[in-house]
Amino acid sequence: MIRRVLVPLLLAGGVLAGCATEQAPPLGVVQPPVPAVAADPAIAALAPPTLIGSSVLRVSVPAESGAERELAEALAAKLGLRAVADGVSATALPRALFENRHDLNINPNVGPEPARGQTHVPWIAARTAIVTPPGNPDRVEATTLCGHRIGVVAGSAQHADVRQRDAHCQDNRRPPITIVPLAGAVDAARRILADQLDAFVADTPAAGNAVVTGRGWLEKTNSPTWGEGTGAVLAPAAVAPAIDAALGALRADGTYDVILSRWLLDADSLPSPTP
Repeated sequence: MIRRVLVPLLLAGGVLAGCATEQAPPLGVVQPPVPAVAADPAIAALAPPTLIGSSVLRVSVPAESGAERELAEALAAKLGLRAVADGVSATALPRALFENRHDLNINPNVGPEPARGQTHVPWIAARTAIVTPPGNPDRVEATTLCGHRIGVVAGSAQHADVRQRDAHCQDNRRPPITIVPLAGAVDAARRILADQLDAFVADTPAAGNAVVTGRGWLEKTNSPTWGEGTGAVLAPAAVAPAIDAALGALRADGTYDVILSRWLLDADSLPSPTP
C-alpha cells in the first residue's frame, strides 16, 4: 500500500481551511457562482397556498451535502420562498418526508417507490464514484476494493454495495475490505487526507462534495462510475407540479447546469424532458 505524507487538516465552516506539506498544495476546484434566482409568480401559483403562505420551504437533504442544498435554495427562490435545508443521515433520508418536518426530500440515490400521495421529480442520474488522492496511489477501482480501507456514507446505497463486494472478496479468499462508515463527504475528505482511508465510495454528489472539500488534494478516479437509476426530489403530490415547473425553469435559465458544475456533476445531468 502506498502511503501518503499528509497531515490532518483543520476544518472551518465545513471547508478544509489549510494544510502543511512539503510542497505547495494543488489548485482547488474553481466553483462558478450560482446565478441569482428570481421568483416566478406563475410557478408559485402551482403550489398549495399554505406552502407559499409559510414563506419557507423545508427540505431534507443528505448530511454534509453540496449540490442538494444549493438545489433546495434555488427551488425555494423560484417559488419566492426561503429554503430551510436540514441535513439528515442516509438512513433517515428516505423517510424524512413522513416525519412532517419537511416539505421536500432531495435524494441522490434511487429511492423506494413513493408512498401514496407523493411523487418523485427526477433531478440527477444516480451513479457511484470513487474518490482518492490525485493519481489514485493505492490503485482503487470498483473491481479492486479487496484489501483496501474504503469509506462509505453510513446507511447509504454504497454502504450496502461495498458490503456485498466484501462478501465476494472473502468468498474468493481475497483480503477483506475494511469498511469505514462515515458521516458524509467532509468526514471522508478529512480521513483520506489523514491517510486513514484509501478511498471514498459514494454517490456522485457526495463524491463531488468530497473533492471540492479537498481543495485540490482529492479527485474522482478515472474509473467509470456505476449504477443505473435516478436521484429524485420527493414531494407531496400537491407540491410536485410546482417543483417540476421550478426545476424546468432552473434548467432553462442555466442555474441547474451551474449547480451541477460546481459539484463536478456535469456528466450526471439529466436531459431536459421532451415537451
